[in-house]
Amino acid sequence: MLSTKHAKLSIKILALLILAAFSFFFISKWIPETDYIKYSMEQVEENNRTVLAFEAATLSASLAISAMPEDFGSSYADALTDLNIFFALILVMLLIEKLLLIFGFKFAFSIAVPIACALCIIAILTQREAFKTLAARLCILGLAVALAVPCSTLISDVVATDLNTYVEETIAETDDGAEKLNLAMVSDESDQTIFDKLSDLFSTAIQGVTDLMQYFQNMITKCMYAIAIMLLKTIVMPIVTFFFLRWVLNETFHIMVPVPQVKVIRERIRGNSDDGASLLEEVEELLMIGD
Repeated sequence: MLSTKHAKLSIKILALLILAAFSFFFISKWIPETDYIKYSMEQVEENNRTVLAFEAATLSASLAISAMPEDFGSSYADALTDLNIFFALILVMLLIEKLLLIFGFKFAFSIAVPIACALCIIAILTQREAFKTLAARLCILGLAVALAVPCSTLISDVVATDLNTYVEETIAETDDGAEKLNLAMVSDESDQTIFDKLSDLFSTAIQGVTDLMQYFQNMITKCMYAIAIMLLKTIVMPIVTFFFLRWVLNETFHIMVPVPQVKVIRERIRGNSDDGASLLEEVEELLMIGD
């Protein structure tokens, strides 16, 4: 018959084995099929389409400006072309987010959690806290990787609705501006100058090069602001969410699974210091203050 101590250890090991099996066979397959994870994937695809549409609009505007007579808008055309590096960066990040949504939960619940359970079992059998600490860190990493994109999507829906509208309006204005520039340069039999045609097309007073340059500057400024919004949504917010989740999970695990730091420090001091008693008291006081 098992003693009370051995019975408790057996129950802990059995519970960890059940948790590992439940995570591997059920949670890893159920969570990716939930509505919210599918919604996060749809949002990533929508952002991808938005970036491609924005890139096409800026390229069209750049080509239209560079085709204007006397080459006075070439610097603005080059500025719009240089925005492609930001679009490439955003597309790479969106691809990473898509991969995290596809494989992040599989990594967390098919690999990280079962391995963490195995490390906890080893910690129970060997009475070594290092395995428990490693298991906690592995769980924290897996959960942070899996939850970063869905949580950042939720935050974007809450705080970035108006910003999304601005991006869509900027894309439409850029595309419309490129189309009107192309129409103004179409040759016809009228005696209007290109500035007269642009004034008619834009329904505003574009009477010379200065007014047209101001229009180009405003277009580029709006595009840069819209790109900043997309960088915030697709790059900054997921990264900040990842580190925030790591911090929250780390604090939670330290509360639930405290590591006996005083015991470890006591053993090291007694083994490596001749004046261990006084130094041990100072360290314990510092640890109490830190707690």
